[in-house]
Amino acid sequence: MKQLPSSILTHHPWLSVAIVMLIAVMPHSSIAEQAIVAAVDEDIIADYQLFVGERDPLQINYYGGPGARRDVIEIILLQQALALGGFKEKITLRPENSYLRILKLVADGDIALSGALKWREDIKPYASHLFKTKAIVKEGDFIAGLYTRADNQRALQANTLDKVSHLSAASNNHWNADVKTLTELGIRKIHFSTYWVQIVRMVVANRADVTLAPFQINPDMKVMVDGLELVPIPGIKIALPGSRHWPVSKIHPKGKAIFDALERGIEELEKKKIIQRAYEECGFFHPQVKDWKLLNPPR
Repeated sequence: MKQLPSSILTHHPWLSVAIVMLIAVMPHSSIAEQAIVAAVDEDIIADYQLFVGERDPLQINYYGGPGARRDVIEIILLQQALALGGFKEKITLRPENSYLRILKLVADGDIALSGALKWREDIKPYASHLFKTKAIVKEGDFIAGLYTRADNQRALQANTLDKVSHLSAASNNHWNADVKTLTELGIRKIHFSTYWVQIVRMVVANRADVTLAPFQINPDMKVMVDGLELVPIPGIKIALPGSRHWPVSKIHPKGKAIFDALERGIEELEKKKIIQRAYEECGFFHPQVKDWKLLNPPR
């Protein structure tokens, strides 16, 4: 594993991969006892560190720039909501590569919360073990693009529902909202992988035509992962069903305090319209696609 710069360890000890790994291998250490762990997909952490750099996440008030994307900004909003809600303990990010594994770890109380938002319908089966915060992304607000290779002309010209239905897609079979949406678009051939980078690789390798992804803030709205690039099919956008929330463990000893703080903090963020602005500045609520055709409007 590449060693982090000492400056990051000095200024952000609760966020360093080194401390995360120490927690993983020494679960009964004093560090583990002091840490409040939030699990996130592994690929998010590098972009998070790029975005934050030497800054204090609680002092960030502009949510664009290098590394900014929806998942990264949600980790910033999580910490800011906790602080506004009166929870003062530091949050350590733990890398996990499985969407469902994160939900189970939180439900079992092995970790306190998910650093990434989860779909309401995916939290529901664990309702007896999970608190669900107020919706951060409300019903109807999750708008994504169909992303493809820059030279896949067949996909780039698929600007109608009929044309899209003849494409193939790549996704994760744990992402129920994505799979349901792709299926309802009429796409019959869907290739699955557990990891986001492998999903992107499938599209780059022409094993699949498209994948769903939020629009990005860079000039061409490109998805850029591990040196790979995808571009959105121009002129069309897709709505994913459901709302998204932070799940917090009811079993973890700090779970109730974390949940209560988040509820208070989210209310403060909403009053200040920070969530809306953050999503606009990172490109998730993207002004460039405002007039693009929504292929699957609500019935």
